[in-house]
Amino acid sequence: MGDWLSGSRSRAAVLFVILLAMSGCQSAPALPTEDRVADFAAIKSKASAIEMTTSRVPLEGTRGRELEMAIHESKPASTHRTIVFIHGVFSDSRMWRYLYWDMADEYRIMAVDLLGCGESDQPDPIKLGPGGYSPSALGRDVLLALRQRLSELPKEDRLTLVGHSLGAMTILNMWADPLVREEFADVLDRVDTLVLLAPPDITADCRTETFKEIDRMDDFRMTLVDVLGILKRRVTLATRESVADPSLATREEAERTIDILRDRSTRRAGQAMLRQAIPKSKDRCQEIAAGYANIKASCLIIWGAQDDVFPTSMGQKLVDRLPNAKLSIVNSAMHGLATERPAACANLMREFVAGKGAPAAAERPTMRIAAPKQSSPNVTAISTPAR
Repeated sequence: MGDWLSGSRSRAAVLFVILLAMSGCQSAPALPTEDRVADFAAIKSKASAIEMTTSRVPLEGTRGRELEMAIHESKPASTHRTIVFIHGVFSDSRMWRYLYWDMADEYRIMAVDLLGCGESDQPDPIKLGPGGYSPSALGRDVLLALRQRLSELPKEDRLTLVGHSLGAMTILNMWADPLVREEFADVLDRVDTLVLLAPPDITADCRTETFKEIDRMDDFRMTLVDVLGILKRRVTLATRESVADPSLATREEAERTIDILRDRSTRRAGQAMLRQAIPKSKDRCQEIAAGYANIKASCLIIWGAQDDVFPTSMGQKLVDRLPNAKLSIVNSAMHGLATERPAACANLMREFVAGKGAPAAAERPTMRIAAPKQSSPNVTAISTPAR
């Protein structure tokens, strides 16, 4: 017994040293609140005028058991359009707050918490079985929930689906998977526009070292790094390093990530999403990518020029696969576009949706259009105003 305890303590001591080394000696910077960032504060000032309600929609039709998905909705707007926001991995609907605060006066907003995230139910991945947190399964959940919510809207209302990273992959899979496409044709027929923020290439290796590190984090290690203050320090540093302009890294974003990683259920769901995002079969990946040709809706792909998670070349590759798509590259932006450059994203979305017949928004701040380096006519570079 004494030998076991001694070995256990030794292992814990070694792990402690490793974790300290992982955390580095650099102290975490003090991040400003979003109220102290002029761009974000201006958008947040609209939040008090927006009434968002939360609906919990049953998913028995896709899961075969009593599980519910949370959808956060604004009141119907003057236009016949609903914009549906779908977040990515280790995230939740809060990542869209700047965009829906900015756009809810023009469009009806639905911000989804995927199963395992936010205010939705968070079942253990083992209980869901293989593929329970895959893009196909998550996409079916979203479509079932939308079918139920859309029953209350006029039939002439059109949908714009907006997804970030894994959320964008989930959207693409709705058309690429023939079973999903057939089962939910009634919902997909109402979708005329897609906005995809930095969607990963399913045919490439998208598992970054950061994702691999999080995937290896079990409950004991996470508890230890949390108690030692390493989690907060590392997430704070990562938040600052994840934006092209460090002044745009906010305390709210760091705290949101800490909440997700600290919570056992949301962390395990995120780990399962990472493992199940890309099929192990290369042939299956190519089959899914070929299925993108079924997407007839107009598609706007937005990418940060300094994205350190997925290169902009993935965006160009996706443009070539989709029948009706264009790529807009936002300079001075990285992977988290919606929380780093929300004004630029909102302007791009308004212009794009207005081109499908929706009324143009009131006059907005002008963005400078820089000549893109790419020769393709479907690629545009957007310069954000200098700070």
